[in-house]
Amino acid sequence: MDWVVAAAMMGVTVVGGVVASVCGFGFGAVAMATWPYFLPYQQAVAVSALCGLSTALMIAVPHHRSINFKILLPCSLVALCCSAASVQLSLGAAEKFMIHALGAMLIAVCLYFIFLGGTIRIKGTPLNGVIAGAIGGTCAGLFSVGGPPVAIYLLAATDSNEEYRATLNASFCFTSGISTFVRWHNGVITSTTFHLWLLMLAALALGVFLGNKIFYRLDAKRLRFAVYGYMAVSGVTMLLK
Repeated sequence: MDWVVAAAMMGVTVVGGVVASVCGFGFGAVAMATWPYFLPYQQAVAVSALCGLSTALMIAVPHHRSINFKILLPCSLVALCCSAASVQLSLGAAEKFMIHALGAMLIAVCLYFIFLGGTIRIKGTPLNGVIAGAIGGTCAGLFSVGGPPVAIYLLAATDSNEEYRATLNASFCFTSGISTFVRWHNGVITSTTFHLWLLMLAALALGVFLGNKIFYRLDAKRLRFAVYGYMAVSGVTMLLK
């Protein structure tokens, strides 16, 4: 891989790690807004899922006491099934179609958080957890961007920022883990994929470290606005690609 491309990917990884640590999610959205320009789509999704799993572990494990398993399990069990099924479906899809679909997904996420985020309240019921898990798991398997639906649900279902972030990332451990296993089983994850993942780990750890430092200080709403604005531009670019 060209060192310029590697440096650009590592820069995006640091930003994604900061966003995921501060907002509780967002690594996959940040990475997949850029990486498909550098890598084949399926490889970009595979590396993003591995990095997403690593990020979730870095956040969830140290804060495991804050995980609310009661609200986590209904959401995550459904997300596991939908994630595995959607990965299998995505393997036979045309790369151009998947890139266009990802572009539409990024734009939809951006529009929600910029214009509707905070105005629509979702009750933290088991049924809503199942629905959020189904949508999030499907998006995670197809695009490695499954955080927003689950985040919307957990923002309503949890009682504190710490509980929200820890429970959300525990959910990502399940969905990213199963999607990674399915990709490995189908030969999508190769030695090149693992080498790229290992290359990104140091940048990822730096991003999570910086994000943890500013978790209680930064205005996460403004950060999300900037990130999703960038994603909207990238989504439009992908649709026109």
